[in-house]
This record gives sequence, C-alpha cells and structure tokens, in this order.
Amino acid sequence: MNRFHYIILIFAYFGGLLITGLWGFPNSNPSWQQWILVVFLITIIPPSLFIVLNNRWRRCPKFPFWLIVSLVALLAVFYFQWRIPSPAVTDISYSIQDNFSSQRVQVLGKLLSEPRLTNNNRKKFWLQAQRVKLLDHSEDFKTVTGKVYITLPINEVKPIYPGQVLIIEGNLYTPRSPKNPGAFDFKQYLAKQGSFSGIKGEKIVFIGKQNLLIWTQLRSRIIQGFTKSLGEQNGLVISSIILGRRAVDLPPEIRDLFVNIGLSHVLAASGFHVALLLGIIFWITQSLSPTKKLIIGITILIIYVGLTGIQPSILRATLMGIAILIGQVLDRKTNALGALLLSGFLLLIFNPLWIWDLGFQLSFLATFALLVTSPVIEAKLDFLPPKLSSMVAVPVAVSIWTSPLIMYVFHSFSFYTIPFNILATPLIMFLVIAGIISAIFILIIPTIGIETAKILFWPIEILLQSAQQIPQFTLTAFAVGQISLGILIIIYGILITIWLNKTWHKRWKLGGVVIISLIILPIVYKNLTLFKITLLEGNDIPIIVMQNRGKVTVINIGNESDVKYTLLPFLYEQGINQITAAIFTDSQNQLPISLLEQKIKINHTINLFSNQNTLDTKRQLSVNSISIKALNQSPLILTWKSHNTPWLWINSQTEEINVVLDNQKQYSDIILWSGKKLSLNWVKWFIKHKPNMVIISTKYIPRFIKNELTKRHLQWYWIQEDGAIQWTPKQGIKPILRNQEEDS
Repeated sequence: MNRFHYIILIFAYFGGLLITGLWGFPNSNPSWQQWILVVFLITIIPPSLFIVLNNRWRRCPKFPFWLIVSLVALLAVFYFQWRIPSPAVTDISYSIQDNFSSQRVQVLGKLLSEPRLTNNNRKKFWLQAQRVKLLDHSEDFKTVTGKVYITLPINEVKPIYPGQVLIIEGNLYTPRSPKNPGAFDFKQYLAKQGSFSGIKGEKIVFIGKQNLLIWTQLRSRIIQGFTKSLGEQNGLVISSIILGRRAVDLPPEIRDLFVNIGLSHVLAASGFHVALLLGIIFWITQSLSPTKKLIIGITILIIYVGLTGIQPSILRATLMGIAILIGQVLDRKTNALGALLLSGFLLLIFNPLWIWDLGFQLSFLATFALLVTSPVIEAKLDFLPPKLSSMVAVPVAVSIWTSPLIMYVFHSFSFYTIPFNILATPLIMFLVIAGIISAIFILIIPTIGIETAKILFWPIEILLQSAQQIPQFTLTAFAVGQISLGILIIIYGILITIWLNKTWHKRWKLGGVVIISLIILPIVYKNLTLFKITLLEGNDIPIIVMQNRGKVTVINIGNESDVKYTLLPFLYEQGINQITAAIFTDSQNQLPISLLEQKIKINHTINLFSNQNTLDTKRQLSVNSISIKALNQSPLILTWKSHNTPWLWINSQTEEINVVLDNQKQYSDIILWSGKKLSLNWVKWFIKHKPNMVIISTKYIPRFIKNELTKRHLQWYWIQEDGAIQWTPKQGIKPILRNQEEDS
C-alpha cells in the first residue's frame, strides 16, 4: 500500500468515529434502527466514492480496498462504543435511594484534580470515590467506585492537591438533563468525563497526607512567582496565558471576559504556545546538533505537557512539534498536513471520545487553517509588509474554519473577534514569549524570574482594559440561531471544495455568499413566519417569551442566574438579537437587566407596577398584537390573548384562593399557575373553570396532588419535571425537549 491508501484508511477511522454523532454522544445504548442506519451508510459511502473517483483519479485504489475502508469505519464505531464510559454496578451513583433526589453522605476518595473556582463562588474538583457512608442510615462505610464531581463552599477548601485522600460530607445527587432549550447539559458534561454523580459538599472531614507531584510543585512555583511579581489578578492571567486556564484557578469573570470577546484561545495552552516554545528551543539550541536538539526539545515539550495537564489540543501540538524535531534529525522536510493527520489519528486511537471534544475539534481546525488557508490569504495581502500580512491572515484563516463550528455549538458569532485578534496578536505574542522566558527563570533562578516578569505588568493591563471595553459595543455577539447538522456539513463541504478544487479557488466569494446565506436565510424566514409562546423554568417564577413574526416580548427575565443560564441561551438558540418589549411583574433588580442589555437590545421596558409599587389593574397593554392585562396584585393575575386563545397566569404564594380570583368568570383555554405550594383548593378551582390545559410551575408537587389532577382528567404539565413548555397555533401545547427527543 502507498501513502494514499494509509491516508484513506485514517480518514475512514475518523469517519467511523464521526458517524456516531447520528445517535448523539454519549449514547452507550443506540437503538437497533440507529445501528441499521450507521451500518447502511458505512456500507454504501466507500463503494460510492470508488464509483465517483475511479474514472477521475488515476491512483484510485481498486474496489476490494474500499471494502476494507468500510470495515475500518465499522470497527471505529464498535471501538468508540466500547470506550464510552458507563457506571459499574458498584458506582457511587447507585447509593442514592429510589425515593430521594439526593442523599446525605460522607464519601472517602482520592483527589484527581486541583480545586477551581466556579461562577457561583464555590470550588469544584474531581474525586475518585472509594468508600461511602449514608448519613441518614446506620450503615458503616461501604466500598464503591466512580468519579464524582464535587463542589464546596470556598471557605471550606483548604490547600489540597491531586493524590490526597479526603473525606467529604454533603449531598450526593445524580445530574439531570436541562429543562430549558439551549441550556447547559450538565448531565451530558459529567457523562463525557466518565462521571454519573455529584456531591454538593458542605465540608471536608478529613485530609490525608500526600507528597506533591513534581508537576504540581513546578506549576505552583510559576504561578506564585507571577502573582508575587504582578499582583494576584495579573499573575493569574499571565499564568493562564502560559499554562492554560485548566492549570490555573482563574477568576470566572476574567475567563468569561476572554470567552465573550473571542479570545478564549489565549487562555488555553495550544499549538500557538507550542509553536512559540519550539521557536525559543530552536533559538537556544541553534549551535547544537540535530540529535541534541531532539533530546532537549522532546524533554522541554514533555515538561510543558506535564505543567499544562493532559489536554487533547496540547498533546496534538506536542506530537506535531516532535515530528518537526525528528524531521530535522533525519534531515527531511516535515509534511505539516501529514503530521497533523497522524497526530490526530494517534490521539483518537488513544482516546476515541476526543473526537467530540470541542477543544480538540477547534485545535485541529485552527491548525488546519494555518496550514492551508493562511498562506493563500497572506499571498493576497502581498501589498502589506510581510509581518503585517501574516498578523491579518492568521486570525482570518482560523476564523473561517472555526466559526461554523462555534456558531453550531454556541448559536452566536462575534463581529469583533477577527479585528480584535488582529490588533491583539502582537501583544499576545509578546506576553507568551516573555512569559515563557520569565517562567523558565522563575523555575531556575526565582529572584531573576520575578524581576523579569515585572515587564509584563503594563502589557497585561492594556490587554485587560481593551478586553473590558469590547463588550460595551453593540453586536458583540450576534445570535445566529440553531444551525442544523446538515447545514454544518454543507458549509464544511463548501470550504473543503474551495480548498481542493482549482476552479473554486477563484469562486471563493460565491462560496462565502452561499455559506452566509445558509446561516442567515433560515433565521430570517423563521422569524418572519413564526408565532409561538415559550414558558421557561426560572428559579423563582417562570419566564415567558412571546415570538410574533420577528417581534419578541419577554415577561419577567428572572434573576442574574436565569439571565445567564436560561434566557440568553434560549434567545441565542432562537436567533433573537432584539427584544421588542420586556415586561416586569415585580420590582426588578437592575443587575439582571443590565446583564441582558449587554447581550441583547431591548427596545422598551414596561413595569406593571406604579411608583407606589402597586399594580395598575386598569392598564391594558397591546404588545406585538397581543393584548395583556393585569387583574390583581396578590396573587398576581395576568391575562393575555394570542390567536384567539385566552391565557390566565396566576402567581400565588399562599394556599388560599383570593376572593377576586374565586369570582374570576373569564374563560381561559390555558391556565399557568406558579407558586410555592399547590393545594387541593387550587386543584378544585382548576376543575371548576375547566381549562383545556393547566401548566404548573412549582418546586414540588405532592403525590396525592398529582393523583388528584390525573383522576379529575385535567390535562396538565409540570415545568420543573417536563421542562420548557411551548405553544403554537397549529400544535397547541407541547414540552419542547420531550418533543425533540421523540422526533429524534
């Protein structure tokens, strides 16, 4: 076999791993229909490629080889499924009793990662469980297994390091799937890490002794040196720039700042860092023989991998760096694309699940862009000085190949990513190079390293100040909506065609127009024709989003957590960049409003309460062709009519039926009830008014209330259990996520 055969077989392996996306990841038990579809595609695609290529490619392999290609792809699917983690019979997640959503426990285990700060000001880390004790029972510790996600109050986390044995007391729980569309899937996140339970810890009961690992000691010395020289915030920022944010406990607000302006790659150890490190190695060892360069280079790269942690992106870059060093020893020019392909193949043999790791995907695409697209753009910018043209070409090329995937995952695109990356590139290169040199001195001669690092103070300040100004501009993040997998495949198909086909080299503008149209036109069409009302689960009261042919009304935006993790993800997924009217039914905190306005433009804000904090029951609003009227303040009673369907929303904090509400004779097709406790009196009231549907939003519904609702033949949904509810004129009321699962 020649090299083309090997390349095709590697792509067959990649294709087999990627085709598992048809049944979602992680899915350890696909249905037989999904297996038939995958086997059919694997059987059909390679022979079809032979038919297409046989008369067009002189070196096209013979037909029997393509049967081997199908076999390799099928073996990749089986290998992938075999490597998907699943809970063992002794997994700690099975310790939760059937009647409880969580279980009070003490768990003994070995610390797997260093604690990191979360957005809600707790510390998180991973623990390998060994023994567990149920505190609500008289049982002693019993042996268990499993990887557990732990969070603890920040003041309870003492200095602890990987390898130490801990006993942690808290509530053991199994994660739930998201109840709102676009929200973070915590259950899937844990499953990808091989974990099926978490503990909301209260305190650490016991900490065993442990000698620090060499990597932990070196990493701590670098971070402490930078913080001593530059202050805590700047020291952590430069440490994260050098070692990656996974190796540094960076404050969430700084991390989110870089993510929001499209500079998250700066805080992630990647090929960019390895390339600059290799440049420093070549400069230092320029007078040495290739063999000595190889030994020194591999040693430094291994140390760097140890300092940053085992991450797919840094491993891929390290393997490519080693290939370049070996090429120098053999006095052969390294084929960069071949090295990229081989490094990706080796990593996916080591861990096939990384094929669905976003960091791995973006790192692979970014490196590919640097190799195939950046030189082309740089050649077209030959009227600029070489260094300037390279500074422009690199972020543009990377953005072309990574933006479709980013929009597919996060449903948004930042217009300032490319220009800010261009402007920030010289500053970032200086920070990385000077930071690496300072870190080396900190490890060898700390006093010199600390003094050297002081030159980084003002560059870091300039970067942070500039980054804080970017979110103030409009269109920082443009919502593109939910892009289908089919559209994503077509987009990358167009990009690959432009790269490979000489005819399409000259038609790249047309390809760009087609790609933009594929993204924008579905959003425009949907917003111009769509009418629906969505009820999202909030922490206190439900959030109501009304979409009417491009005009959007939001009733209640919730608290800060609701805005960040519920409302904004939903708006981005729907491709909503402007709220026509935001209606508040209580005295709204300004922090959630300002947080929302940083991301989404709000044309009008309407508060149903007067200056005396009383409800204006005489006021009737007509917003986006929907008539809204407040009937009562306590409990809050709100009515509206959409497409001749009357709604009644009751937000009650007591079990008693208000007199005004009891005399309510207005017929409503749909009743939305929210409150602290649903009593039998409310159920009787529902029966009396005979609505077509009752939607309930409350933290807990007793079993006897559920039985009563069902026995009385009421049609009802519980948002906290069924997830977000959606109403459309044609389909009526349906839970969104359950409906999507049935469709898939």
